[in-house]
Amino acid sequence: MDVRQTLICFFFFTALRGRNTGLINAEIISTGTEGGNITVACIFTFSARKKIFCKQPCEEGDILIETEDVTAQRGRYSITYTEGAYPVRSTVLYVSITKLTKSDAGKYRCGLHRSLPLPSYQDIEIRVEEASVPSASTQTTTQLSSSTGSYTPSSASPEGTQQSQKEQTPAAATGVLLYVRLTLVIMIIVLSTAVLIICRKRASEPKEPSVEAVYANITEANRVSEEIREEDEESRTPPLEMSAV
Repeated sequence: MDVRQTLICFFFFTALRGRNTGLINAEIISTGTEGGNITVACIFTFSARKKIFCKQPCEEGDILIETEDVTAQRGRYSITYTEGAYPVRSTVLYVSITKLTKSDAGKYRCGLHRSLPLPSYQDIEIRVEEASVPSASTQTTTQLSSSTGSYTPSSASPEGTQQSQKEQTPAAATGVLLYVRLTLVIMIIVLSTAVLIICRKRASEPKEPSVEAVYANITEANRVSEEIREEDEESRTPPLEMSAV
């Protein structure tokens, strides 16, 4: 087998793989929810310029998007193309459908059109499930939770609510008691500091003499003055004359 035949066989098997004949790759099955969005990744070996997204059998009226751009959108359908580099990185074509309906369920096909190697396709089956409808009690609970900014399970019983309130009451009382104790401690510290400052000021002030000491000093000064005055008077008295007998 020469090199030419080897290359032909290689491209032939590559084309079979890219066409998703079922011999190698299985059909892509993706499930979405009614009203939601869905995105499917189609993986290819080689890149291409033309991209296609269609609903089987992909005839003229079944083509949803056919473009050479990297991204394209048509109504609720869109594609995003990421080119790879064989054999390092695969080429990926993402196809998306928004706002799913029950009629969107079915078989689709995403593909790359090229001259060589042959065009590549992958089959897709999209399944759409019905959206679960919440019950009336769940809706009421959700609305109340949205308005209060908190979430309360709808299955909560009155006994559980009362128990929760009882658990919250001791906690609140403990917080109040702690606040009162802290306030009392702060007041005691402030009063003790004020008393200490007053005592220090009184100790630093000079002591004034008592009333008794002042009275004693005045009395002593008066007595000394009286003695001095008597001595002066005695010294001023004229001497007695002695007559001769």
